[in-house]
Amino acid sequence: MKTNKHHALLCASATLLLLASSAVRAEGDVAGVTAAVNPKATAFDGAGKPRLISLGDPVIRNHRIETSSEGLVQILLVDGTSFTVGPNSSVVIDSFVYDPEKNTASLAATMTKGALRFIGGKASKASGNVKIDTPIGTAGIRGAVVDINLNGQTRDGQPLPPHMTLVYGKEVQLSGNGSPQRLFKQGFSIVAGDGQPRIQRTPPQWVSGLQQFLAGRPGQSGGASNRPTDQTVATSTVARSNSAQLPSENTIPVPQPRPVVTTPAEDVAGDSQRDVGPRPEVPVDGGDGDDDGIAVSVLSPVETGGDGGGNVPLATDPSVIRLEQSSGTIVRNPDGSLTGTDGAGNDFTLPELSSTSVFTERSVTGEVNGTAVNGTAYTGSGGFFTYMLSAGSADPQAFYVVGGTPAVARETLSTEEILSYVLEPDLLAALMNGDGQTIPFTGSFIDSGEAVVSDLLVGGVADASGSVVGRALQASLVINGTGAGQTSAINVLSGSFDLLSGGGYGLAASTSGSSRENAIDSTTYGQGTAASIGSKAGADHFLGADGEYLVIASGSIGDTVFGEAAPEFAGYEQVHVASRDDAATTGAYRTFGGQTMTGFASGVVTAEDSSSVTRGSANLTFDTAKGTFEGSISTDSGSYVAEFDDDADKSYLSDQLIAGTSSKVGSYMVSSAVVPAMIFDNGTSSAICNACEFMTWGWWGSNVYGEINYSVHLGNWIIGKQPENSAIPTSGTATYNGNAVGTVINGSAEYIATGAMTSTMDFGTRTGTVAVSGYDSKTFSADVSFGSGTATFSGSSGSGIAASVTGAFASNGTDPVKGIMGNFSAADGNWSSTGIFAGSTADIPQ
Repeated sequence: MKTNKHHALLCASATLLLLASSAVRAEGDVAGVTAAVNPKATAFDGAGKPRLISLGDPVIRNHRIETSSEGLVQILLVDGTSFTVGPNSSVVIDSFVYDPEKNTASLAATMTKGALRFIGGKASKASGNVKIDTPIGTAGIRGAVVDINLNGQTRDGQPLPPHMTLVYGKEVQLSGNGSPQRLFKQGFSIVAGDGQPRIQRTPPQWVSGLQQFLAGRPGQSGGASNRPTDQTVATSTVARSNSAQLPSENTIPVPQPRPVVTTPAEDVAGDSQRDVGPRPEVPVDGGDGDDDGIAVSVLSPVETGGDGGGNVPLATDPSVIRLEQSSGTIVRNPDGSLTGTDGAGNDFTLPELSSTSVFTERSVTGEVNGTAVNGTAYTGSGGFFTYMLSAGSADPQAFYVVGGTPAVARETLSTEEILSYVLEPDLLAALMNGDGQTIPFTGSFIDSGEAVVSDLLVGGVADASGSVVGRALQASLVINGTGAGQTSAINVLSGSFDLLSGGGYGLAASTSGSSRENAIDSTTYGQGTAASIGSKAGADHFLGADGEYLVIASGSIGDTVFGEAAPEFAGYEQVHVASRDDAATTGAYRTFGGQTMTGFASGVVTAEDSSSVTRGSANLTFDTAKGTFEGSISTDSGSYVAEFDDDADKSYLSDQLIAGTSSKVGSYMVSSAVVPAMIFDNGTSSAICNACEFMTWGWWGSNVYGEINYSVHLGNWIIGKQPENSAIPTSGTATYNGNAVGTVINGSAEYIATGAMTSTMDFGTRTGTVAVSGYDSKTFSADVSFGSGTATFSGSSGSGIAASVTGAFASNGTDPVKGIMGNFSAADGNWSSTGIFAGSTADIPQ
């Protein structure tokens, strides 16, 4: 029996209701149905097999829909979205996700030719998560009806540029071909062609031309098998609900005269790009219920009257600009500018920038207290923006404005993952390595082009019952050259996302580092503080629609002198915008929780202008639920050299991503995986040994204050799970291969050195050897004996260079003697060194 159009539409509606009862997610799921079809319209599956489309057919994701010169098809998706696809067109629904329970949806489609009208459903209205890729760019649509015409000519053959028209609704944006263009006003089009896309009022012939494309031709029925006749209409119920009604019951629209437009065309086009309606990303009232503008944070110069109470870190000029934070407000002006004031008394004017759904950088100009400024502005989702401006040598030399809708920190950090935030350069320092990565949180860095730099790594905590909801760390490291000509520097940040005193969660962190311009001159130490900058008081500091952005400011603190009050923080010096790189997100593998990991440490300790090699231990107790640790690095005598206690910031993101800092005493420690420098195997590897992920090693230093100041630059530490003595084999042998790294004192020079490590262990005799070769052109070894009742070993050399070794076996969870780790010291005349080593074995002792 033939079905009529009414029957087909009922079937289509039933299909949509069935689909809407559960989330549409799986590849190959039906995304919707065809609600009208004029032949010829064809669907091609993933293998290119064609199928003629009929009324009520399912629309399958990743199937290409093409129409002939007379073809037309209307697609109705489950969330209420519809596409009316005109003749000679090609459209693919790439992805479609709709969850009716959460009332969320997203849609991505590709249009390669032709013309269509898009009417937004929940994917467009609820979240604006609609993207349509076209040859002229990507259309982002929020709550709108949009015409897209790529044909290049009208139906009667007149030239027509490719364009997108906002027919009705909130917003359409075209990006990916020149600067992004946005429309907030209906009746305007984004026109593509040669060069930069432009905005213009939509000519009437464009609208009528598209209407002709999307209208059925004489003799077509939209796919209905039974066409309506005059008799069908006469016997229908339409008259009882429309034309048969009395005028008093059926309001007749009264035509109104067309208004006379006197505004110049270029001004009207400019207004079409101005979002004059409510913007949920950045509320006009700043989200606090007042109608006095948008709340922002401002960083502006402050008089310090000195250097902050001590030495400036890493050779920074004591006259460096210091910044203080204050709350401010900006308002939109009819001319498209923003004016604002802040709590420090600054008046400023900024250009209003179109909001972007992705992280975008652009050059801007403005005015602060009557002085022209210029610089960089960043925008992103959720109305995020940050202006970084300077008047050059005039005042202000640095001026920052931060705004946008705050994201909920607990939600941003709720995943069991490590988030990676890419840091943009500071306005004034702009330090970058050779790969274009920003070296943050410091005013200078030796041999910056050779530095290894991490992103800002952030992870949530499982136990968020306290005031901390997340941890963060970052580090930069350079070791360039060998011997007396070597330069080296490190800077480490560690902190937590705490509940702030004024409300909201934000980053509170400390920084610490040390550097040597060469191996002869003394080491420079520095410490400081860092904090996130939110858009308004009392709100969380993550910004963007999904917490994609952070703004971090940092500044140095002088040395603490024994017997004197600690210097006060004098203001921020660097400001960095950070955007999340979701492709770099990793899992948080943490197995150290609830355990005290005992390992080994080494370093050159300088006290009263005298330096000496020293060995000791690293003892760290980890708390997985809180993402932190406590512990210390101590010398053989038991004297603490670096403590990471309540005064320090400690971050435990994973077994391989660990950092701790203290701005009070300038102590730092960071695992090598954060800054994997290529220092082993002639500069080709950053791994201390192969398949040694069950051991963690890294760098440490300190600028400890006291009656006698102790300082360490780029010492080393290593930890791992030491097995019980009873788990050690009682027979057989194993050979271990790996590397050694440490610090050398060679006359008046001090520098980092590496070499190869080999070891043979005899479990029957409980003896062995540990040898280091190619270490600053030297080779040394030690005969070792196993400890009594412990899985350790120690010994010294019998001839040649005097060497001493202390170590332990390390378990990988299945093999208790899979690895070895330890420290060493060696001396040869005026040459001496101390360091750590590690190795793994492929042998299975029998």
